Amino acid sequence: MEKRWIWLIGIALLFLSFAQPFASAYADAKTYNDVVLRGNAQTLDWSSNDNPLNYNEEERVWLSGPIPLEGGKVTEFKFVYDGNWMPGSNLTYTAPQDAEYIFAFHPENERKVDIRLADTYEASVELELTVPEGTPEWVTPTVASSKNDFHYTAAPMTKTSEHTYTTKIVGQAGEEVSYFYSLAGESYKEERSEPRTVTLSTSGDTKEDTVTQWKKVPVAQSVTHDYYHTPYVPDHRDDVTVKVEVQHFGPIDKGAIYYTTDGSTPDGKRGEAINGQTVPLKVTETSENADGLKTSIMEGIIPSQKKETRVKYKLDVWNSNSDGSQFADNNVLSSEEATEFAYYVDNYESPEWAKEAVIYQVFVDRFRDGSTKNNTSVDPDQPYDEQLKGWMGGDLQGVLEKMDYIEKLGVNTLWISPIYEGPYSHGYHPTDFMNIDPRFGSNQLMKELVDEAHKRDMKVVYDLVPNHTSDQHDFFQNALEKGPDSPYYDWYTFTNHPDEYDTFYGIQELPELNNDNPETREYMLDEVVPFWMNEIGVDGFRLDYAKGPSQSFWVDFRHKVKSLDDDAFIFGEVWDNLDTISSYKGKLDGAIDFETHSAITNAFIQDGSVNALASSLEETFGTYGDEFVAATFLDSHDMPRFLFEADGNEETLKNAAALQFTLPGAPIIYYGDEVGLSQSGDHNEVDEWKDRYYREMMIWEEEKQNKEILSHYKTLIDARNDQPALTHGDFNIIYSDDDVLVFERTVPQDKVLVVMNLGEEDRNLDIIDLYNQQTPNKVQLTSLLDKEKLKSHKGTLEMTSVAGSVAIYDVKGKLRYEAPSEEKKYNKVVLRGSAPFDWSSDANMLTFDEKDNLWKSEPVELTVGETVEYKFVRDGEWLEGDNLRFTPETDGEYIFIFDPQNEYQVTVERMQALDEAS
Repeated sequence: MEKRWIWLIGIALLFLSFAQPFASAYADAKTYNDVVLRGNAQTLDWSSNDNPLNYNEEERVWLSGPIPLEGGKVTEFKFVYDGNWMPGSNLTYTAPQDAEYIFAFHPENERKVDIRLADTYEASVELELTVPEGTPEWVTPTVASSKNDFHYTAAPMTKTSEHTYTTKIVGQAGEEVSYFYSLAGESYKEERSEPRTVTLSTSGDTKEDTVTQWKKVPVAQSVTHDYYHTPYVPDHRDDVTVKVEVQHFGPIDKGAIYYTTDGSTPDGKRGEAINGQTVPLKVTETSENADGLKTSIMEGIIPSQKKETRVKYKLDVWNSNSDGSQFADNNVLSSEEATEFAYYVDNYESPEWAKEAVIYQVFVDRFRDGSTKNNTSVDPDQPYDEQLKGWMGGDLQGVLEKMDYIEKLGVNTLWISPIYEGPYSHGYHPTDFMNIDPRFGSNQLMKELVDEAHKRDMKVVYDLVPNHTSDQHDFFQNALEKGPDSPYYDWYTFTNHPDEYDTFYGIQELPELNNDNPETREYMLDEVVPFWMNEIGVDGFRLDYAKGPSQSFWVDFRHKVKSLDDDAFIFGEVWDNLDTISSYKGKLDGAIDFETHSAITNAFIQDGSVNALASSLEETFGTYGDEFVAATFLDSHDMPRFLFEADGNEETLKNAAALQFTLPGAPIIYYGDEVGLSQSGDHNEVDEWKDRYYREMMIWEEEKQNKEILSHYKTLIDARNDQPALTHGDFNIIYSDDDVLVFERTVPQDKVLVVMNLGEEDRNLDIIDLYNQQTPNKVQLTSLLDKEKLKSHKGTLEMTSVAGSVAIYDVKGKLRYEAPSEEKKYNKVVLRGSAPFDWSSDANMLTFDEKDNLWKSEPVELTVGETVEYKFVRDGEWLEGDNLRFTPETDGEYIFIFDPQNEYQVTVERMQALDEAS
């Protein structure tokens, strides 16, 4: 993985922790007006405000109400404060037991995970454990129980004495709980065949237990690789350096990499390969903290391999003077159970057509009803709200009948939603991966649709669901019925057959496929994938929940797909942070760009700062690089309609679409966006089937279609198809502030300039000045939206950026960015501080005085004796060190001056004195 940006962010965060303490000194500890919890647990959701937090004055934190969580299940969550999503990746928490929990939000430490057991249970028991001699002091015992699906790391105990640990289990009176103790892993559970049992009571009894022996004892506290290899996307010339971090108390001096290059699973232990080859891991550095915990970095090198090679590997470490070893990342003690890592060796390139794609997402059941003969599950007599929960009649015949419409729109790629046989109209619960549900049509009709698209020079990508099946699938039903005797038993992961098994997000109807089982993987890659590519003829796949299958699976997947069609496009749904999304480089061609969606939503709908949008875009596309295709979107089948969230404001939708179509990647149009399709109901007002309103029927009555929005989309699509810079160009931000963003897309023979103003006031801009261009050239801008022309004059190119607008210009002439002069030093300097300033916005920008070579503020009214604390922010970077201070001796207007050659000098001049001097 390309980790360099992570270090940069870390340094930036460290710096900000010192540079911005002043903000909290002047802010109320409460900080926000409202905070909402959203997440993926069954009792949470990602779109509503159903779980608000209340501010606790005593603790100075925000607290949720009791939230039921399932023990052993990972809950992903985020806080939304004052309408803005908390930045960064989702927070995660694994509940130690089935219970209700209070989520705490700390305004001064927003990413702190503080989740507390709610006092809503009626019975409990205190478990008190005595561990045997020889139990490592650095290992915390855990309780795997029927209250957490026997999860062996979710429920750590609390140490009370040298050999004693305690924990509380809660629930209903008379409830019997079965459990094992372990040393934070199933491999390290206590030596016993049957679980212990205890009955919960209202008296809160204590149960004293003693473990006499552990099955195994860990070698290290943790062994972590997390795909930390360089280069992350290797070609045939690259040796690959693999790094492992080992946290340990006892000595660790040896390690090994076991790798294969033929697609098979590597196997080995303590340096001896059973399958594949071995290279050593060597300790390169070791540090130790005050508690004696050592952190060792170990490295090994896998030699370069030829193109189209799947390199799979496992890692273990050990102490040469003792028995056993421990594998990364799941920290098991045997190779059979160890995490398998993988990468693909090739000249990593995504298809050219994918970089030029404008994708139209068709949600088949809601697009058009082309044949009433297959409406066997449609019930028009139900109220409309109830109809939306089920089948509405859309089918492949309906898509075929509207191919002229889709072609005239100008898009060149169709994304077809899942149409497998299955119980639901959305298609994401497959009961047969190679048969199309008759309610959608037939396999033959899908072939006709693909052929028709190809005749029109359009590509078709299909929504593949590799992570799970419906619980009604024959494979799963066979495994339920026959258990371990079923040939499909290992295709799933049963924790307690038949009732407990791994699922997609805890949904019992969606048992998760074990794609690391060889037979399962072979079926998906050798039967399902060739069926869709060869028999149906699709040009690629959108991959549902790509985070589910392992990275090893995706290496095999890429190898298979590209062997069938090296020009196929594969992009994944990786609903996570930027680091996780970009970790699929080298395996997938691209991903749904959730980072950019969040940034656009914050700026356009939540009134967030355009500065924040600019920073996010710069980081996102800088991380993805040229070959990883980001599929940008405004809304989808899993999210509220953008137009609805924008309170029906058509200009907001048009502006957001204009930005989307000028960004790198492949823009997605979710069916109906282009004609102003919104929602008939508020998803916040219902507790179930919220997504029914995200998936309403396409508007086909011309009198109901929004012609202005449709025309705007066609213009954007034409611009993208006509301007090479918009599909292949570099992305460079020229200027941003709280309201305005100016950026360019450039290839050698084409340049497009985008000027966005989300503020409430028009802004006068000199484009040549923003570029710092010292040598005047003739420059002409032609609007790609309304054909307006602007020309430079005597070294200036002035324009008025209208409030609430996005303008897109074709650039003719030499418009090039130049670094600021040594005297000016920066492009933008902002003054932030205590009243009358603020600590967060660009409201007080300084202007560079060419004569004095100083940056100067507008006059600011100050009151005698009232000290102002302030800092300058230069090109987005805070001035290091303590706040600057100024106390006026008289009332009046003052100008704050920033000297780029003496940045810490406090210079504040009173206007009257300046006037008298002049």
